[in-house]
Amino acid sequence: MAGVTLEATRPAPVRPRRTGATVGLVARYVVLVLTVLVSIFPLAWLLITSLRTSDELFAVPVRLLPSTVTLEQYVTVFTEYEMADYVWNSIVVSLATVALVTVLALPCAYVLARFRLPGVKVVITVLLIMRMIPVIALAIPLFSVFSGIGLLDTVLGLVLTHAASKLPVAIWLMMAFIQDLPKEIEESAEIDGAGVLRKLVFVVAPLIGPGIAASAVLTFLFTWNDLLLALTLTSSEAAQTLPVGLTNFVTQFGIDWGPMSAAGVLMVVPTLLFVWFAQGYLVKGLVAGAVRG
Repeated sequence: MAGVTLEATRPAPVRPRRTGATVGLVARYVVLVLTVLVSIFPLAWLLITSLRTSDELFAVPVRLLPSTVTLEQYVTVFTEYEMADYVWNSIVVSLATVALVTVLALPCAYVLARFRLPGVKVVITVLLIMRMIPVIALAIPLFSVFSGIGLLDTVLGLVLTHAASKLPVAIWLMMAFIQDLPKEIEESAEIDGAGVLRKLVFVVAPLIGPGIAASAVLTFLFTWNDLLLALTLTSSEAAQTLPVGLTNFVTQFGIDWGPMSAAGVLMVVPTLLFVWFAQGYLVKGLVAGAVRG
């Protein structure tokens, strides 16, 4: 009895703290915060610079925040540099490319994923090869072809070029989603009398919505940020896009940093907004497309 009482009165052993896990967690958060700061700082500095006055741009010492917030640089962008046409061309080219790629990629991906046609593997291989070819290799041939058929320095020429270069990625992405769909769903639609086109539009397309959204976001980002094709295939403000317009701030007399920063903000903001509203579909689409059952 005394032994039992003695055992009961002994203090419970104190477990050592798991300092390793705590230190590791803190280290991960520190790395995460530093990564976010390094990523955000250029964008924040671009915005701050665009809100400074022209006299304060080169003030010494450099101030982190402007003493006077002004929209002077944005006014200069649209009055002296006439960037409205460049912005409009970028919007038209990007949205038209997204629409054209989506309309063409969806039926192509459906045919390659569902129909056993002769040469399907060859077509898929060619799509992969086309995606691996650098754009710079196609710039000069496209310039020669477009100059011959009258599409040089036109918005239509840019849309067709971007659509052709973005189609392989969109087709591959949508194929992965279509192949993950159970065929029984389409068979049920066939029993109800749905044809191929009706199945594609009313059954397949809604079910692979995340894949279509992910394809649209990637197409928009690559098209909006493109400089090489727009610089090669355009020569006037009638078709030049915003990335080409940014080169106008670099002259033989120097760089006009204030208006250039404001134009940079105009170029970054639409992409941030587009990705912000579509981020759920983008992440879900890329993750779902990567996980194959």
